[in-house]
Amino acid sequence: MLALRDLQLRFFVSLTTAPGPEASRTFDPALLQSIAPGERLAPADRLDIYAQMYWARLHDVVRDDFPRVATLLGPEAFSRVVRAYLAECPSTYPSVRHVGHAFAAFLARSPEGEAVPFLADLARLEWARLAVFDAPDAATLRVDDLRAVAAEAWPALTFQLVPALQLVDAAWPVHALWAGDQDACGDVRPAETHLRVWRDGAMVYQAPMDACERAALASVAAGESFAALCSVLEDGCGPEVA
Repeated sequence: MLALRDLQLRFFVSLTTAPGPEASRTFDPALLQSIAPGERLAPADRLDIYAQMYWARLHDVVRDDFPRVATLLGPEAFSRVVRAYLAECPSTYPSVRHVGHAFAAFLARSPEGEAVPFLADLARLEWARLAVFDAPDAATLRVDDLRAVAAEAWPALTFQLVPALQLVDAAWPVHALWAGDQDACGDVRPAETHLRVWRDGAMVYQAPMDACERAALASVAAGESFAALCSVLEDGCGPEVA
């Protein structure tokens, strides 16, 4: 009999290092000897049930985290992509919340990503929305708070962005793809796109920004003063627009 710790480790490795559910499996022989055969299933078949379940659950997690990507690819292609992704980027965190952390980068170099070039950007937007949804709450300044700031204090004033905000720079208008239907994706054209993604309460929002807005928000994120922010706006948009 294997020691409990060794038994647990072999069981874990057998589940997490097995290939996708459609491939043949070769399990640890010592582990198989520790599993009693059932009335209808051999030890390898019994273990295979757990291995298939492990991969199926991770597949479901990735599908739930990237619903628009899953819809665009369709069930068969998406399952194939997820199996390849999990084989290359196995889950290494205690929580499945992080299993899709490299999915967008994987799509960018996958055959599916080459065939559908906006797919990786769309996945990055979906991951940003998830990150914003999970981000901690923060107290926000209101208009009355700003009115209370003395005029002479404004030039040196700095702002801090809420944790529930992400910036997404994309080569495609993925916000339109995210909101549109699948049939509209055939007409999409590449366009440099800057998005801010944020949460207010339990709702996640996204909005495109022009280059001037993007530079201004980057100035705020860098902790620059209000005076520096105004200079960024003036340089990028001109005095009247700023």
